[in-house]
Amino acid sequence: MDIRSEVRYVAAEYKCTWLGSTEDTGGPYCRLRGQALPGAEVKAKCLIPDLATMCIDAYSSLARGQDAIQSNSTDAFPWLLESATQFENLGETDNAILAYVKAIEFANKNDLIRKAYDFFIAARLVYEDGIAEEDPALNNASVLEELLSAGTSMIEKAQSLAERAPTSEMQAELKAAVLGGVTLKKAETESKLDTRDLIISHGRSLYTKKGEEYKDGAESYIKSGMVKNAVTLACMGALADLMLGKPKDGMAYLTKVAAESEDTQVFNEHPCFEWTKLIFKALINRDENLMITVNKTFLEIPWSFKDDREFARRVMESVERRITA
Repeated sequence: MDIRSEVRYVAAEYKCTWLGSTEDTGGPYCRLRGQALPGAEVKAKCLIPDLATMCIDAYSSLARGQDAIQSNSTDAFPWLLESATQFENLGETDNAILAYVKAIEFANKNDLIRKAYDFFIAARLVYEDGIAEEDPALNNASVLEELLSAGTSMIEKAQSLAERAPTSEMQAELKAAVLGGVTLKKAETESKLDTRDLIISHGRSLYTKKGEEYKDGAESYIKSGMVKNAVTLACMGALADLMLGKPKDGMAYLTKVAAESEDTQVFNEHPCFEWTKLIFKALINRDENLMITVNKTFLEIPWSFKDDREFARRVMESVERRITA
Protein backbone atom coordinates (compact mmCIF):
# COMPACT_ATOMS: atom_id res chain seq x y z
CA MET A 1 0.00 0.00 0.00
CA ASP A 2 1.56 3.32 -1.04
CA ILE A 3 1.31 6.49 1.05
CA ARG A 4 -1.58 7.94 -0.98
CA SER A 5 -3.63 4.80 -0.46
CA GLU A 6 -2.77 4.88 3.24
CA VAL A 7 -4.06 8.44 3.54
CA ARG A 8 -7.34 7.47 1.91
CA TYR A 9 -7.50 4.37 4.12
CA VAL A 10 -7.10 6.44 7.28
CA ALA A 11 -9.77 8.90 6.22
CA ALA A 12 -12.24 6.13 5.34
CA GLU A 13 -11.59 3.70 8.17
CA TYR A 14 -10.97 6.04 11.08
CA LYS A 15 -12.82 9.12 9.84
CA CYS A 16 -9.71 11.27 10.21
CA THR A 17 -11.16 14.25 8.39
CA TRP A 18 -8.06 16.33 9.15
CA LEU A 19 -5.81 14.15 7.02
CA GLY A 20 -5.76 14.69 3.27
CA SER A 21 -3.43 15.01 0.31
CA THR A 22 -1.58 18.03 -1.03
CA GLU A 23 -2.76 19.15 -4.44
CA ASP A 24 0.69 19.36 -6.00
CA THR A 25 2.33 16.13 -4.85
CA GLY A 26 -0.58 14.07 -3.54
CA GLY A 27 1.37 13.48 -0.33
CA PRO A 28 -0.22 13.49 3.14
CA TYR A 29 -1.28 16.84 4.54
CA CYS A 30 -2.70 17.54 8.00
CA ARG A 31 -5.23 20.36 7.94
CA LEU A 32 -5.37 20.40 11.73
CA ARG A 33 -1.67 21.21 11.93
CA GLY A 34 -1.54 23.14 8.68
CA GLN A 35 1.45 21.30 7.27
CA ALA A 36 2.61 18.44 5.08
CA LEU A 37 3.50 15.24 6.92
CA PRO A 38 6.28 12.77 6.18
CA GLY A 39 5.12 9.28 5.31
CA ALA A 40 6.88 7.83 8.35
CA GLU A 41 4.82 9.98 10.71
CA VAL A 42 1.59 8.99 9.01
CA LYS A 43 2.48 5.32 9.41
CA ALA A 44 3.57 5.75 13.03
CA LYS A 45 0.61 7.83 14.22
CA CYS A 46 -2.22 8.41 11.76
CA LEU A 47 -2.73 4.69 11.11
CA ILE A 48 -3.14 3.95 14.82
CA PRO A 49 -6.63 4.98 16.00
CA ASP A 50 -5.67 5.77 19.60
CA LEU A 51 -2.71 7.89 18.56
CA ALA A 52 -4.71 9.69 15.88
CA THR A 53 -7.29 10.54 18.53
CA MET A 54 -4.63 11.87 20.90
CA CYS A 55 -3.16 13.95 18.08
CA ILE A 56 -6.52 15.60 17.38
CA ASP A 57 -6.98 16.22 21.11
CA ALA A 58 -3.50 17.67 21.50
CA TYR A 59 -3.73 20.18 18.67
CA SER A 60 -7.39 21.03 19.29
CA SER A 61 -6.69 21.72 22.96
CA LEU A 62 -3.65 23.79 22.01
CA ALA A 63 -5.82 25.89 19.70
CA ARG A 64 -8.47 26.33 22.42
CA GLY A 65 -5.76 27.35 24.85
CA GLN A 66 -4.36 29.89 22.40
CA ASP A 67 -7.85 31.32 21.82
CA ALA A 68 -8.32 31.69 25.58
CA ILE A 69 -4.96 33.44 25.88
CA GLN A 70 -6.00 35.94 23.23
CA SER A 71 -9.18 36.54 25.23
CA ASN A 72 -7.08 36.85 28.39
CA SER A 73 -9.10 34.05 29.99
CA THR A 74 -7.74 31.63 32.58
CA ASP A 75 -9.63 28.90 30.70
CA ALA A 76 -6.34 28.67 28.82
CA PHE A 77 -4.69 26.74 31.65
CA PRO A 78 -6.74 23.50 31.57
CA TRP A 79 -6.63 23.47 27.77
CA LEU A 80 -2.86 23.89 27.66
CA LEU A 81 -2.44 21.25 30.37
CA GLU A 82 -4.58 18.81 28.40
CA SER A 83 -2.63 19.61 25.23
CA ALA A 84 0.72 19.02 26.94
CA THR A 85 -0.54 15.76 28.41
CA GLN A 86 -1.64 14.42 25.03
CA PHE A 87 1.65 15.50 23.44
CA GLU A 88 3.41 13.46 26.15
CA ASN A 89 1.19 10.49 25.31
CA LEU A 90 2.15 10.91 21.67
CA GLY A 91 5.84 11.05 22.53
CA GLU A 92 6.14 14.63 21.22
CA THR A 93 8.27 15.87 24.12
CA ASP A 94 9.21 19.15 22.47
CA ASN A 95 5.58 20.10 21.78
CA ALA A 96 4.59 19.16 25.34
CA ILE A 97 7.26 21.49 26.75
CA LEU A 98 6.26 24.32 24.40
CA ALA A 99 2.61 23.97 25.50
CA TYR A 100 3.77 24.36 29.10
CA VAL A 101 5.88 27.38 28.11
CA LYS A 102 2.74 29.06 26.74
CA ALA A 103 1.04 28.41 30.09
CA ILE A 104 4.03 29.80 32.03
CA GLU A 105 4.17 32.96 29.95
CA PHE A 106 0.42 33.55 30.27
CA ALA A 107 0.55 33.00 34.04
CA ASN A 108 3.47 35.46 34.29
CA LYS A 109 1.53 38.04 32.30
CA ASN A 110 -1.33 37.84 34.81
CA ASP A 111 0.90 37.83 37.94
CA LEU A 112 -0.06 34.22 38.72
CA ILE A 113 3.45 33.33 39.88
CA ARG A 114 2.58 30.14 41.73
CA LYS A 115 0.64 28.76 38.78
CA ALA A 116 3.57 29.66 36.53
CA TYR A 117 5.85 27.78 38.93
CA ASP A 118 3.60 24.71 38.77
CA PHE A 119 3.78 24.66 34.98
CA PHE A 120 7.53 25.25 35.02
CA ILE A 121 8.04 22.22 37.26
CA ALA A 122 5.87 20.18 34.88
CA ALA A 123 7.86 21.31 31.84
CA ARG A 124 11.17 20.68 33.55
CA LEU A 125 10.20 17.14 34.50
CA VAL A 126 9.19 16.42 30.91
CA TYR A 127 12.51 17.82 29.73
CA GLU A 128 14.53 15.78 32.24
CA ASP A 129 12.69 12.58 31.30
CA GLY A 130 13.29 13.32 27.63
CA ILE A 131 17.00 13.88 28.18
CA ALA A 132 17.26 10.67 30.21
CA GLU A 133 15.60 8.76 27.36
CA GLU A 134 17.79 10.51 24.76
CA ASP A 135 14.74 11.87 22.98
CA PRO A 136 15.92 13.23 19.60
CA ALA A 137 13.18 15.88 19.71
CA LEU A 138 15.25 17.68 22.35
CA ASN A 139 18.32 17.97 20.13
CA ASN A 140 16.90 21.31 19.05
CA ALA A 141 18.42 23.83 21.45
CA SER A 142 15.52 26.25 20.99
CA VAL A 143 13.27 24.11 23.23
CA LEU A 144 15.59 24.51 26.20
CA GLU A 145 16.13 28.18 25.39
CA GLU A 146 12.40 28.88 25.45
CA LEU A 147 12.01 27.01 28.73
CA LEU A 148 14.89 28.93 30.30
CA SER A 149 13.52 32.21 29.00
CA ALA A 150 10.13 31.48 30.54
CA GLY A 151 11.83 30.56 33.83
CA THR A 152 13.88 33.74 33.85
CA SER A 153 10.75 35.81 33.27
CA MET A 154 9.19 33.97 36.19
CA ILE A 155 12.04 35.02 38.50
CA GLU A 156 11.70 38.63 37.38
CA LYS A 157 7.97 38.52 38.04
CA ALA A 158 8.56 37.10 41.51
CA GLN A 159 10.96 39.94 42.25
CA SER A 160 8.34 42.48 41.20
CA LEU A 161 5.90 40.91 43.67
CA ALA A 162 8.37 41.08 46.57
CA GLU A 163 5.81 42.54 48.96
CA ARG A 164 4.16 39.17 49.34
CA ALA A 165 5.42 37.23 52.36
CA PRO A 166 6.10 33.83 50.70
CA THR A 167 7.84 35.39 47.70
CA SER A 168 11.39 35.52 49.09
CA GLU A 169 11.47 31.75 49.42
CA MET A 170 9.75 31.37 46.07
CA GLN A 171 12.42 33.48 44.37
CA ALA A 172 15.18 31.23 45.68
CA GLU A 173 13.34 28.10 44.58
CA LEU A 174 12.69 29.53 41.14
CA LYS A 175 16.34 30.46 40.68
CA ALA A 176 17.41 26.98 41.76
CA ALA A 177 14.86 25.42 39.38
CA VAL A 178 15.93 27.48 36.38
CA LEU A 179 19.67 27.68 36.89
CA GLY A 180 20.38 24.53 38.89
CA GLY A 181 21.42 21.06 37.78
CA VAL A 182 19.29 18.41 36.16
CA THR A 183 17.78 17.32 39.46
CA LEU A 184 15.41 19.89 40.90
CA LYS A 185 16.18 20.50 44.57
CA LYS A 186 14.61 22.93 46.96
CA ALA A 187 16.92 25.86 47.63
CA GLU A 188 18.12 26.52 51.13
CA THR A 189 16.79 29.83 52.42
CA GLU A 190 16.72 31.58 55.75
CA SER A 191 12.96 31.65 55.63
CA LYS A 192 11.10 28.68 57.09
CA LEU A 193 7.72 29.64 55.69
CA ASP A 194 5.19 26.87 55.14
CA THR A 195 4.77 26.13 51.43
CA ARG A 196 2.41 23.19 51.69
CA ASP A 197 -0.12 25.10 49.63
CA LEU A 198 2.19 24.84 46.60
CA ILE A 199 0.66 22.22 44.35
CA ILE A 200 2.78 20.74 41.59
CA SER A 201 1.09 19.52 38.42
CA HIS A 202 3.00 17.55 35.81
CA GLY A 203 0.95 16.79 32.76
CA ARG A 204 0.36 13.12 32.13
CA SER A 205 1.32 12.25 35.70
CA LEU A 206 -1.40 14.65 36.85
CA TYR A 207 -4.12 12.49 35.30
CA THR A 208 -2.41 9.39 36.66
CA LYS A 209 -2.37 10.93 40.12
CA LYS A 210 -5.95 12.15 39.86
CA GLY A 211 -7.05 8.69 38.75
CA GLU A 212 -5.34 7.07 41.70
CA GLU A 213 -6.83 9.58 44.13
CA TYR A 214 -10.34 9.12 42.75
CA LYS A 215 -10.10 5.33 42.82
CA ASP A 216 -8.63 5.26 46.33
CA GLY A 217 -11.41 7.57 47.51
CA ALA A 218 -14.07 5.39 45.94
CA GLU A 219 -12.60 2.29 47.58
CA SER A 220 -12.56 3.99 50.99
CA TYR A 221 -16.18 5.07 50.69
CA ILE A 222 -17.27 1.58 49.63
CA LYS A 223 -15.44 -0.01 52.58
CA SER A 224 -17.16 2.47 54.87
CA GLY A 225 -20.55 1.51 53.49
CA MET A 226 -21.02 4.94 51.85
CA VAL A 227 -21.62 3.57 48.37
CA LYS A 228 -23.54 6.60 47.12
CA ASN A 229 -20.54 8.85 47.82
CA ALA A 230 -18.26 6.42 45.98
CA VAL A 231 -20.09 6.54 42.67
CA THR A 232 -18.88 9.95 41.47
CA LEU A 233 -15.31 9.22 42.55
CA ALA A 234 -15.29 5.88 40.74
CA CYS A 235 -16.66 7.54 37.61
CA MET A 236 -13.96 10.23 37.73
CA GLY A 237 -11.33 7.53 38.16
CA ALA A 238 -12.58 5.80 35.01
CA LEU A 239 -12.57 9.11 33.13
CA ALA A 240 -8.95 9.70 34.16
CA ASP A 241 -8.08 6.46 32.35
CA LEU A 242 -9.95 7.72 29.30
CA MET A 243 -7.92 10.97 29.35
CA LEU A 244 -4.75 8.90 29.41
CA GLY A 245 -5.82 7.16 26.22
CA LYS A 246 -6.95 3.98 28.00
CA PRO A 247 -10.75 3.84 27.59
CA LYS A 248 -10.83 0.03 27.80
CA ASP A 249 -9.08 0.11 31.19
CA GLY A 250 -11.45 2.80 32.42
CA MET A 251 -14.55 0.89 31.42
CA ALA A 252 -13.20 -2.34 32.89
CA TYR A 253 -12.48 -0.58 36.20
CA LEU A 254 -15.94 0.99 36.36
CA THR A 255 -17.66 -2.32 35.60
CA LYS A 256 -15.57 -4.12 38.20
CA VAL A 257 -16.06 -1.62 41.03
CA ALA A 258 -19.83 -1.50 40.43
CA ALA A 259 -20.10 -5.29 40.35
CA GLU A 260 -18.06 -5.74 43.53
CA SER A 261 -19.97 -3.07 45.46
CA GLU A 262 -22.29 -4.32 48.19
CA ASP A 263 -25.08 -2.22 46.66
CA THR A 264 -24.81 -2.39 42.88
CA GLN A 265 -28.23 -0.80 42.53
CA VAL A 266 -26.90 2.47 43.94
CA PHE A 267 -24.36 2.59 41.11
CA ASN A 268 -26.92 1.68 38.43
CA GLU A 269 -29.38 4.35 39.57
CA HIS A 270 -26.88 7.17 39.96
CA PRO A 271 -27.02 9.73 37.10
CA CYS A 272 -23.21 10.13 37.10
CA PHE A 273 -22.78 6.39 36.53
CA GLU A 274 -25.27 6.45 33.67
CA TRP A 275 -23.60 9.54 32.17
CA THR A 276 -20.14 7.96 32.36
CA LYS A 277 -21.33 4.81 30.61
CA LEU A 278 -22.82 6.99 27.87
CA ILE A 279 -19.48 8.81 27.46
CA PHE A 280 -17.66 5.53 26.87
CA LYS A 281 -20.40 4.21 24.58
CA ALA A 282 -20.38 7.40 22.50
CA LEU A 283 -16.60 7.25 22.12
CA ILE A 284 -16.42 3.57 21.24
CA ASN A 285 -19.24 3.80 18.68
CA ARG A 286 -18.25 7.27 17.45
CA ASP A 287 -21.92 8.17 17.98
CA GLU A 288 -22.33 11.90 17.43
CA ASN A 289 -26.08 11.79 18.08
CA LEU A 290 -25.57 10.12 21.45
CA MET A 291 -23.58 13.16 22.57
CA ILE A 292 -26.89 15.08 22.70
CA THR A 293 -28.03 12.73 25.47
CA VAL A 294 -24.60 12.90 27.11
CA ASN A 295 -24.78 16.70 27.37
CA LYS A 296 -28.34 16.58 28.68
CA THR A 297 -27.54 13.92 31.31
CA PHE A 298 -24.50 15.91 32.45
CA LEU A 299 -26.80 18.72 33.59
CA GLU A 300 -28.80 16.28 35.74
CA ILE A 301 -25.84 15.11 37.83
CA PRO A 302 -25.88 16.38 41.46
CA TRP A 303 -22.24 17.50 41.64
CA SER A 304 -20.89 17.90 45.16
CA PHE A 305 -17.63 19.55 44.13
CA LYS A 306 -16.94 22.10 41.40
CA ASP A 307 -13.55 20.54 40.60
CA ASP A 308 -15.17 17.18 39.78
CA ARG A 309 -17.73 18.89 37.57
CA GLU A 310 -15.02 20.83 35.71
CA PHE A 311 -12.93 17.68 35.24
CA ALA A 312 -15.94 15.80 33.87
CA ARG A 313 -16.86 18.70 31.58
CA ARG A 314 -13.37 18.76 30.04
CA VAL A 315 -13.55 15.01 29.40
CA MET A 316 -16.97 15.39 27.78
CA GLU A 317 -15.71 18.14 25.47
CA SER A 318 -12.63 16.09 24.61
CA VAL A 319 -14.77 13.09 23.64
CA GLU A 320 -17.07 15.30 21.59
CA ARG A 321 -14.10 16.65 19.65
CA ARG A 322 -12.88 13.13 18.94
CA ILE A 323 -16.25 12.08 17.60
CA THR A 324 -17.02 15.12 15.48
CA ALA A 325 -13.51 15.77 14.12
